[in-house]
Amino acid sequence: MSNVATQDSIYKLQDIIKDMPQVTGETRHHFSDGMYARELFIPAGTVVVGALHKSQHLYMVVKGKCKVSSQYETVEIEAPYIGETIPGTKRVIYAETDCVWVNFHPTELTNIEEIEAALIQSEDI
Repeated sequence: MSNVATQDSIYKLQDIIKDMPQVTGETRHHFSDGMYARELFIPAGTVVVGALHKSQHLYMVVKGKCKVSSQYETVEIEAPYIGETIPGTKRVIYAETDCVWVNFHPTELTNIEEIEAALIQSEDI
């Protein structure tokens, strides 16, 4: 990965890999009083192009080591790690080892489709 990715390069990568064999990471959903946490297991060797986020929120890598690039920065992350997502962020994640990534969103919603509509920018992929 270069020092900083551009949104255009992230979308180009997304377009290139969409027709390759896909890995479905295990996703778990957690709810607490006014809080939603989305936990994603990312297998080692997997490249993930994340969604375009509408909201500012915290995320945590609770297991593993990964390289992460967005239009804002490129970082090497090793758990435990806490970061912040700002609106408009779209990331590429390369899992060097098995990783567990958790996003935390303040919301009263409990329906996953409604949560995604509220927090993630719709994209034609």
